[in-house]
Amino acid sequence: MERKIWTYEEARKILPYVRSITEEFYETVGKIHQELKSGLYQENEQEARETKVEELLVDWSGKIRELGIEVKGLWLVDFDNGKGYYCWHLGEEDLLFEHGYDEGFAGRKPIQNIDEDYE
Repeated sequence: MERKIWTYEEARKILPYVRSITEEFYETVGKIHQELKSGLYQENEQEARETKVEELLVDWSGKIRELGIEVKGLWLVDFDNGKGYYCWHLGEEDLLFEHGYDEGFAGRKPIQNIDEDYE
């Protein structure tokens, strides 16, 4: 897929959809994880559920990437803005952080000024 450069407004506009997809997968994976923690399954059933979790994570990642958004970790996505990334993680209400291309999650800082440089 061709590299997508996102304006702040474009990224914020699609964020509710990204959040919806992510929450749906998160809930499904969480239910299976709780089942696995119960330890009530035979080994082959447990392996099948573990495989299902892996498949769900691959499916989530694929759906996000199809939108032109980069997956950087579990429930963590980046929107390339041409100078770095707008960064969103499940649980955050809005697109509040950004970081440079080489900084990663640890280098996230609050988005301060959105101006023509980003548009």
